[in-house]
Amino acid sequence: FFVDRTGFPGPRGWSNQQIPDGKAEHPVTDISWYEAAAYARFRGMQLPTAFQWEKAARNGLNPGAGVAVMPWGVFYPGDELEGRANFGKGTWPVASGEFGMSQFGAYNMAGNVSEWTLNDSSEGYLATGGAWGDATYAFPQYGGRPGFFSSNKLGFRVAQYAEGGEDAEGAARIVLNQAVPVYSASSESTFKTLAASYRYEPTPLEARIEETVDTPDWKREMVTFNGAAGERAIAYLYLPRHVTGSMQVIHFLPAGDVAGGLRSITASMEDAVAPFIKSGRAAFGVVLKGYIGRLGPEGSVPPDPTTVEYFERVANRILDLRRGLDYLETRPDLDHSRIAILAPSAGSALGLILAAIEPRYRAVAMVGAGLPSYTIPFFAAANPINFSPHIRLPKLLVQGRYDEDTPLRTASDPLFKLLGEPKRRFVFEGGHIASPEVHMSVTNPWFDETMGRVVR
Repeated sequence: FFVDRTGFPGPRGWSNQQIPDGKAEHPVTDISWYEAAAYARFRGMQLPTAFQWEKAARNGLNPGAGVAVMPWGVFYPGDELEGRANFGKGTWPVASGEFGMSQFGAYNMAGNVSEWTLNDSSEGYLATGGAWGDATYAFPQYGGRPGFFSSNKLGFRVAQYAEGGEDAEGAARIVLNQAVPVYSASSESTFKTLAASYRYEPTPLEARIEETVDTPDWKREMVTFNGAAGERAIAYLYLPRHVTGSMQVIHFLPAGDVAGGLRSITASMEDAVAPFIKSGRAAFGVVLKGYIGRLGPEGSVPPDPTTVEYFERVANRILDLRRGLDYLETRPDLDHSRIAILAPSAGSALGLILAAIEPRYRAVAMVGAGLPSYTIPFFAAANPINFSPHIRLPKLLVQGRYDEDTPLRTASDPLFKLLGEPKRRFVFEGGHIASPEVHMSVTNPWFDETMGRVVR
């Protein structure tokens, strides 16, 4: 079970309960909704409704632009999660992370394990809160799953009503009326016009290696070079140990937690790309404007995606990424003909544009990628809908069947239909982020197929 054991009063007439004989230090996971609901009834309690869970987690507060509201309060770009929420590897003990408690004294509502709620929906029983191995933005998201589904990233907590409290408040079935967009491919002439917006002159990079960090598995170099808008761009190059000859490269475009300044690109790469580095491929990530290390002015708000200001930001980011490719081509220890994009989640929005306009890549793999309907009004020259049909590279999509961030039916399916051949998709039984085991079992063989096996 996964339950707060503080005994502190809870909101709306229900309370957290200490389980007298609960001996587990860590959440016991791989529990279906039916098992969780049955255990709660056995204890004379119930699973919290989605509304009760949200009240206990952040008391109904909604984030402003550029920030997140977590159980302990506002989470600004550049803030640290350590000691507050577990989005790392494996579960924490239940009553840990005391600095991440909600104002009602509830532990671990952000991360650790995603939690079943009482509510059924047209997409399945709802779970929320995010889990270890997820991105921080998973915390406020709700995803539906079949009642018999279980995972080592899913747990639950129980709720008990105070005397006189109304039973099963807000427990009605929730119908999600989600439209499935259908996209038409942009014409070749339209694509060429939009792609021309990204032309650039390869001026001198003046690249420097600013720092080197050695570990048993890799050497990490921090590189700076002349980037967009007259600024120095920052990048990190991970070089695997014990590889002979020029190395293949995974060009990593990180998810929204990095893009929103909530996590460093090095932390993201050392979670998501470490297995590829250990398998013998180099990894490269560029710190774009807005990432930790290049944060904008305090209080800055992302531009409206329908505006030319948004296009200018996208164009500058694409330019920094292409300048990063220019740098890779100066390295004699790298195989310039075997560079692939790996783009999880929000990174795929840039990846779809980059893969369409840049001929120097060998392949592109995207995890949790899609084209939801809110993308439709984006500025045309920065809209991945207009670029996706024109990617000539081999394409791989790795998608969770119960993805709470980028749903399979309403976001991934429309993208996959829009992409041209060659393309492939692997759907795994899980949420937005694939486990490292699933990820590597699919993506690494695919890189072997499209770029050739690593020579050691």
